[in-house]
Amino acid sequence: MTTKENQLIEENNKLRSQLTPANKTYYEDLLLYMRTRSVLKDSKTIEQELLTILTDILAAQKDGVTAVDYFGKQPQETADEILAEIPIGWVNSFKIIASVLIGYFLITTIPNLMMPTQSWDIGEELIVGVYFTFVAMAIVKYIGRTTYKMSQGWGKLQIFVLWLACSLLVAPGFILPIFTKTTWQLDLSGIGGIVLIGILSTVLGFVFWRQDDKTMWWPFVPFIGIMAVIGIATRIPAWQPFLLKSMPGRIGLAAVMVLGLIIFGLWSWLAVRKTKTDD
Repeated sequence: MTTKENQLIEENNKLRSQLTPANKTYYEDLLLYMRTRSVLKDSKTIEQELLTILTDILAAQKDGVTAVDYFGKQPQETADEILAEIPIGWVNSFKIIASVLIGYFLITTIPNLMMPTQSWDIGEELIVGVYFTFVAMAIVKYIGRTTYKMSQGWGKLQIFVLWLACSLLVAPGFILPIFTKTTWQLDLSGIGGIVLIGILSTVLGFVFWRQDDKTMWWPFVPFIGIMAVIGIATRIPAWQPFLLKSMPGRIGLAAVMVLGLIIFGLWSWLAVRKTKTDD
């Protein structure tokens, strides 16, 4: 995401607070539709169009005209016409795919390095990472296609079918590592694993620090931090007999892992609540 694009998004966020509740709901549905319907389009051009639409709605609002009256009852049709004129941003598309893939590697590698007895299968991570990248893009596209259907309300059966479909789509990503083994494996049972965990933790810390809105990233901090500490501790020769071979050590490791998952789940719930409250 470029600096110019960030500036457009920040300006949009500030101006959006001036909308009336009805106009805000109308515009944010349109915003979500345009951003998710065109994942591979030139995102800067889309943000410029969204800002133009927002300023027009604000101008109409000052004259007592609602967004529905100004923009119409079928905004997705007008949005489709605008999106059809926007070219595909190949560089932007590559950046999105690369960002998702790199993000997957950064977040999952430390937990995968937690146990020094297992080799790090780079090929397996690459295959699973590519799969989840395309799953993420498919979900975003689906959100775009169903934005206005969701705003009209969904029944319990539709929600269940959607949950089932998402589960079936995501499940192969967790099954693939069981059956997929490649020759691109590294033995990181010693100092090499400690160094890699340290480097990845530093990179993740820097990426987290650079985020303007850290709300949705906070749950990963304690979880990955705990996994990193376990990964380093189990690679220290003096501690290995106790942590990996004794019953108290194994139980302790299992308890800490469960604690990490509980903290992650709790913090994720708090992050979602905060996001809803801010909206």
